[in-house]
Amino acid sequence: MNQLAKDIAAAEVPQGAVCLWWLGQAGFAFKTPAGTVALADPYLSDAVERLAGFKRLSPTPLEAEDARADLVVLTHEHTDHLDSDALPVISRNNPACRFASPEGCREGLFEAGVSGDRFVLLEPGVPRVLGDLTIHAAPADHGDFSPSALALVLEVGGVRVMLTGDTSLRPGLFQPLLDLHPDVILPCINGGFGNMDHVDAARLVESARPRYAIPCHFWTFAEQGGGDPMGFIHACRAFCPDVNAMLLRPGEAFTVERQAPPGAKEIR
Repeated sequence: MNQLAKDIAAAEVPQGAVCLWWLGQAGFAFKTPAGTVALADPYLSDAVERLAGFKRLSPTPLEAEDARADLVVLTHEHTDHLDSDALPVISRNNPACRFASPEGCREGLFEAGVSGDRFVLLEPGVPRVLGDLTIHAAPADHGDFSPSALALVLEVGGVRVMLTGDTSLRPGLFQPLLDLHPDVILPCINGGFGNMDHVDAARLVESARPRYAIPCHFWTFAEQGGGDPMGFIHACRAFCPDVNAMLLRPGEAFTVERQAPPGAKEIR
């Protein structure tokens, strides 16, 4: 078992918090106070190079064989999100794990060995309560590349984390998720294939005003566009300086605690 898998297994998350780790590309691992582990868009293999010739430029911090999860959440069916080499391994090694996704992922998940009783359909405007985690969905705009692509908010104990998935800047489509006042936004910034670039992503952060913004979907494949993570930080400082825009290295952990209501007094 590699070090990140050990770190996730050993992590103790306080009540009213969620811990997340960036897995590279658009992938994240989440752990809740109850010990639930969810993987979102985990790209852990070299399947894109095998299928499309796009060489991985940054290694995965988590091997599929080591991944332990109670839930896998997907935003859409592209291989760097629905990993056709890693998901069969995750499915086999985690027989109780459920897989939640939009309709466009159904066939790929079944091909990965996910049976119908383990599949959870995600639909815009239909919250899914899965144990101690609730998933909210809204349409994303990945154009004809993926008509059923979704943006998501994962909610744990009052902490809300928004994953944009692959999308252009469409605040109107995202409004149901922005109305949830996410604490964290994890936007794509690569700027290719119809996706937001770093300025678009900062404009979304400006609209949402989360407490934290952490960019993703950059520097994995040269062919997808490089992305400019430091440009994102600078753009956020210009558009919404009250938001803590930050970078994570692959495998790095970040814990988000629930924000106390305005005027609440600290109990000692």
